Amino acid sequence: MEFYQSVASEVKTILHDCADTVREVSIDEAYLDVTDRTSWERVDDPARASGAAEQRTLAEGFARHVRERIAREVGVPASVGVAPNMAAAKVASDHDKPDGLTVVPPGTVAEFLAPLPIEEIHGVGPVRAGELRDMGIDTAGDLAGADPATLQDRFGDRGRELYDRARGVDDRAVTPTGLPKSLSRESSFSAATTDSDAMREKLRALAAAVAERARSKGALYRTIGIKVVTTPYDVNTRAESLSGPVDEPDLVAEVALSLLDEFVDSEVRKLGVRVSKLSFTADEQASLDGFDAAGSRNGTVADDSGESDDAGGTTTEQVERSTPAKNRSGQFSLEEFE
Repeated sequence: MEFYQSVASEVKTILHDCADTVREVSIDEAYLDVTDRTSWERVDDPARASGAAEQRTLAEGFARHVRERIAREVGVPASVGVAPNMAAAKVASDHDKPDGLTVVPPGTVAEFLAPLPIEEIHGVGPVRAGELRDMGIDTAGDLAGADPATLQDRFGDRGRELYDRARGVDDRAVTPTGLPKSLSRESSFSAATTDSDAMREKLRALAAAVAERARSKGALYRTIGIKVVTTPYDVNTRAESLSGPVDEPDLVAEVALSLLDEFVDSEVRKLGVRVSKLSFTADEQASLDGFDAAGSRNGTVADDSGESDDAGGTTTEQVERSTPAKNRSGQFSLEEFE
C-alpha cells in the first residue's frame, strides 16, 4: 500500500501542475478544471500530416500531454476521458481502459452516451441498474427518453439527476480539495510570432495575472517560471528559485522577462507564467532587499522536456496505472469545462 501511495502522490503532483483546480476524490482519482488552459477549438494535427488532413481539439492535445507526462515521469499508463462536464468525463475515462483517450466534445455527449449500458452512467450501481431494467430501461438512451416525473416518483431527486446525466447534463463545478501547489496562466498568439515586443507585452500581462491570483489566494511563492511553446509544438520551460517565499508582482514580471530573453529570436506560439512552491503563511514572506543583499536568487533551473503541449480546454481524465514491478490499477478523472 505504501508503494501504491507513493506512485499516486507522484501522479497527483503532475495533475496539480497541469491545472489550477484539482478535486481529488480518492487515492487514484481526481477531476481537473482546466478551462483557463485549453479550449474546444479544432486544429490540424501535425502528427497525422502524412495522410489526409485530420483535426483534433486543443482539449484532446492537452489530455494527451498529461498522459504522456505521467507515463514519462512516473512510468505508468493513464486512461483519460475528455468531456464538457464531470459526469460525462467520468464515463469517457472508463471507456477505453487501461491506457485510452476518449474525447467527447460539447454537443455530442448525449449521442456518445445513448448506446451505453445503463450501468455505465455515473451514479448507477448494480441495484439501481436492476430497478431501471425492471422499468424497461436498459441503455443510457432509454434513460434519457424516459419520463422524468416517473423517475422522480420512483427514485426521488436521484431519479431526476440520473435522467439529466443520461442526457449529458451535469452543472456541477470542480471544487478543489486541499491547497494548490502552483498557479499559472497561459495565452496563445493568433499565429506563431517572432515579435519580441509582443512576447514581452503578453508575458507582462500573464505575470500580473498570476501574481494577482496568488495574492487573492493569500499565497507566497518561492519559484517563478515560464513556458514557451515554439514551432512546431515544442514546449520549453524555465524557472528561477528564490531564497524565500515572496508576494512581489514586480519580481514575477522581472524574472519572467529575464527568462524569456533566451527565446526572443524564436518563433513562439504560446507563453505561460507560473509561480510554485507555494506557502500560505504570511509570516514566512522574505524581503526583497534580503534577496538583493544575499544574492537573492538561487540560480536558474532549465527543463527542456520536449513535451508537446498544444492544447487547451476542459477535460476529464481517468487514469489506470500499472508497473512491471507491481500490478496496480487506478483512475484519475480530470474535468474540463467550456
